[in-house]
Amino acid sequence: DDAKKRKSIKRMMSKLLRRGLSSAALVEPLTLYSYKICPFCNKVKAAARYAEIAIKNVEVNPLTKSEISFSKNHRKVPILVMADGNIVTESDRIVDMVLSTKMDSTFASAEAKKWADWASKDLAVYMYPNITRSFTECRSALAYADESFSPLQAFLIKNIGALGMSMAHGSIKKKYNISDERTALFEKLDIWENQILEESGPFRAGNQFPDLADLTVFGVLTSVHGLSAHNEIMSSRPKLAKWYNNMNSYLPPLSLIN
Repeated sequence: DDAKKRKSIKRMMSKLLRRGLSSAALVEPLTLYSYKICPFCNKVKAAARYAEIAIKNVEVNPLTKSEISFSKNHRKVPILVMADGNIVTESDRIVDMVLSTKMDSTFASAEAKKWADWASKDLAVYMYPNITRSFTECRSALAYADESFSPLQAFLIKNIGALGMSMAHGSIKKKYNISDERTALFEKLDIWENQILEESGPFRAGNQFPDLADLTVFGVLTSVHGLSAHNEIMSSRPKLAKWYNNMNSYLPPLSLIN
């Protein structure tokens, strides 16, 4: 049955990850199904940049999700489809796979893993309420639809999607016990800024090279790039902005295949 199949797939993926995939296994383009403003999807894209892995990015229509109709039991992005047809879900598992040849003890130290986990489970949840404070702000967040979908689909996404996002804003705040979303986000960023020891080095803990924590926080923050939340973060926090720019300069451009 489906449950047994899912368990079998999970066991197979766990074995592959334990063995460590060779770089050759990831040479062929991977297909990533994502939302542009999803922090977990952008975490995967940051990992692909670091590993210099080419991907084919498929923007998923948030209203219909027709692009991931092949995935019957998992209806959330990101979803990665490998060259051999294997499907990988959940951002942490996808990142582990993409970075399988990069996970040395320095890059993925216990401390780096701790802060990467913090970024995924703590920081990331504050992104959504900071781009959905009004219908207008939601519509701006979905403006990317003009570049990814037909005019009719883009119109529906920007209007029906924005309405749904703005209506969900209050429930998301309630779920995470958020009073003022900007203040809450900035408090989280204060925590991360304390990890940036720029007098020693440009990355976390004064390191000369980024680690898994840097990569994960960067990926989460890129999900709001070009939006008012991102502009406000960068303009009000020069230390964080410098670290962010260091990360963006260090990472190769994302290699996208049509």
